[in-house]
Amino acid sequence: MDAFMLNGFNQHVPIRRSAAPKVSLAARSHIESMDAGLTSVSGAQEVIKDMLARRSVTKLILGHNYLGDEGCEELFGFLSSEAGRKYKIREIGLNSNGIGNRGLLAISRYLRDNTTLKELFLLNNEFVGEPSVAVVFALAINSSRLETLSLATNSNLTDTFVAHFLPVLDAPYFRELHLSACGLTHKSAPPLVEYLTSPRCQLHVLKLLGNRIRARAVGTIVRAIHRANYTLLRMELYPMGLTKLPDDSETSSPQDEENAQDRPLRWPDVENDLKRSLTRNSALKRLVEKEALALLRYSRTLLLRPKARDISQHPASVSPCSESCSCVQLSTNTLFTTIGQPYHLSVTYAAPGSHFPFMRLPTELQLHILSFLAPLLSTAQRLRIFTYASSPSTLPTLLPCLTNGGCIPDPASPQFTMGGPAAGGFGTSTGITLRKRGGGSVSACASGKCMGAGNSVLCRREAERSQWLASVRCIAFELEDEETRVKDIQA
Repeated sequence: MDAFMLNGFNQHVPIRRSAAPKVSLAARSHIESMDAGLTSVSGAQEVIKDMLARRSVTKLILGHNYLGDEGCEELFGFLSSEAGRKYKIREIGLNSNGIGNRGLLAISRYLRDNTTLKELFLLNNEFVGEPSVAVVFALAINSSRLETLSLATNSNLTDTFVAHFLPVLDAPYFRELHLSACGLTHKSAPPLVEYLTSPRCQLHVLKLLGNRIRARAVGTIVRAIHRANYTLLRMELYPMGLTKLPDDSETSSPQDEENAQDRPLRWPDVENDLKRSLTRNSALKRLVEKEALALLRYSRTLLLRPKARDISQHPASVSPCSESCSCVQLSTNTLFTTIGQPYHLSVTYAAPGSHFPFMRLPTELQLHILSFLAPLLSTAQRLRIFTYASSPSTLPTLLPCLTNGGCIPDPASPQFTMGGPAAGGFGTSTGITLRKRGGGSVSACASGKCMGAGNSVLCRREAERSQWLASVRCIAFELEDEETRVKDIQA
């Protein structure tokens, strides 16, 4: 056997060579240099050089280096320049880099009017709670579309940062804030309560672990969430001293003292109250989104009207400046221009071939009737949907989209390799298409869910729905009183 094998039998067996490591297309736009020895300006210049060698960068992870303030200013000075702005970075991680307030100001300059960055991780740095820096940082977030911010384990921020950061924070796209182990005490409870109960708060996740927020302050925050916060879906809070009697040094309102009833606060009771509030918020969020989508469907049909119909209904409402002037067109295409105008009652009936009689009602009555389709929505939410539905500028374009904006199929699913573009193969822009038994085809995401193992694919239609719900601020229940309702109607 050995002689047979030595006579050249194995010469025909192909030799397997080690293949080059496979790198996904998405990973090519990621720069991950964790614990790479990057220091100060020279380290930042290495990162910039790496970025310039790539056409696209969407993720920049530089944790556990020591860029410091000098390196951070160098890096974000480049990112804020014209050459750096072309990189649409969605996530930046600078954990444990020895960055101080100078570096935070450089990050603030980059954040200003930034619409691409979604996640920013700044854990375990050397930030100090300086009021002016906190205000500048909050204003930068307000002008951006940042969704997630982590400042955890920056123990020198203290209550000073929260006291000046939260009152200025007014970011409608801000969803997640991490302030764990930031040296907070019960003094941070008033600004936290004020922010969580204000319309400015759109947070879904708030993390406050590892702070010295004690018994009465925790009870105040939890009761405030139950009373006036409907956006928060997850909160991590396990403070110190919950099993002890509240200290007199902790500030609280007379109402909170009455609710506390001079009894020790137990963590199971506080935790159960918090869970009930978060479960309520999650259930209301699903109902609000469902009603908003249903209201849009009917409002688009009933409120979006042809130009000729509006002009014939109100021929004398606006006089044109000239035959070529567009002032009549702009005014008659606006839904709310007829609100408050005199309406002449008529006993004549519509002709058999006329349009739907609903259109002949005053605009106020039309909107009032449509409001019964979404009773859970606030007046402001319904008005935003009515405005969107009645505007021709919000209609989708009739021209085909030349970019790949379709659903991303799951490589683990059989549909990934079926049939090429028409069947939803790689690089499609129309999603997966299935053949019906009686002929024709149906899109796989017609119900808003793409195909794939464990729904692990990206559904374009679902992403567009989420984006629209956020644009009309229908991602949470809005509690309104009579005074707020009157102001919304007058506005």
